Amino acid sequence: MAFETGSAIDLEDLIAKISTFATANGWTEDRRDNGNGIFGLSKNSIFVSFRWDTAGPNALSIHQATAALPGSGTEPGDATGDSGNGFNNSSSHADTNLDNERHVILGNGPFPSYHLFENDSSPAYLHVVVETSTNIFQHMGWGELNKVGDGWTGGEYCYGQRHTAGGGISNQSTFLLDGYFTDSQDADKRWAATLRCSGMPNQSGSEVWAQVWGESVIATPTDSASNAKAFVQGGHRAGPFSWHWGYFSGTATVGFVPMYAMALWYLDKGNNYTYLLGWHPDVRALNIRGFAPKDTVTIGSDDWVIFPLQQRDISGTGGTTGFSGVAYKKVTA
Repeated sequence: MAFETGSAIDLEDLIAKISTFATANGWTEDRRDNGNGIFGLSKNSIFVSFRWDTAGPNALSIHQATAALPGSGTEPGDATGDSGNGFNNSSSHADTNLDNERHVILGNGPFPSYHLFENDSSPAYLHVVVETSTNIFQHMGWGELNKVGDGWTGGEYCYGQRHTAGGGISNQSTFLLDGYFTDSQDADKRWAATLRCSGMPNQSGSEVWAQVWGESVIATPTDSASNAKAFVQGGHRAGPFSWHWGYFSGTATVGFVPMYAMALWYLDKGNNYTYLLGWHPDVRALNIRGFAPKDTVTIGSDDWVIFPLQQRDISGTGGTTGFSGVAYKKVTA
């Protein structure tokens, strides 16, 4: 269990610090190739990899698979059992392509701060928050759900961040394990979070992945092997908990910090049933009207660090995300 914060001079420096932190806490660096802009990490059955444009770093594409990225000769997105989300084309690694699928927009620094939240016991995870410029943040993460039930296989998740240029927090944006993102203009939006999931009711035997979003009716997206992906209702920004708790705001001075846990629900479209799969571990959503970026609040014996989704501003322009916030549990050994 570990936490680290610091600053980084550029993207390569940030990747190096993430890698050093992760490997010191039981993760494996499967590959780090700065010359080609490639990085891979794994732990247990969590396999993620990343790509950036070395000619002009801006978007960091994020990939999830069922096996580690090999040491050479394989692109992120070509690892065994790739989820299909994250741009992959060996003939073009241009930044203008990488932001067309799952990614975070980081630029090339310098980064005023980064925050790394890690749990090396069960459930394992690594959650990353990067301050790309003063009080503007990007979130990415991968790990294992706090699972409910043992009748299904999987539980490993991965997410990035996509914010529409117009500002605000529309359903064309996606943050964390999102439940509001749909963007029905395109049935196969590959910006979404993914979850390894098989063995659920009415799920095809060839399905290995689920797409985590708020869509339920449009055509089914596919993984890199053209297998259909199941639909999972994300718990962030939508679903039964966020609709009730998302409106409450509080302040640490009065001892009222209303945070809600983010649950994931499998959608059995054959019977119109939903099944609770589990919870995003040690992450909560909250209204940050009464909090500043990077505030730390103590609830019981736990410290939580608070961030805006991107930029705490209610103007609804540019990169603003109103009072929508995220709190991460700071776990130290």
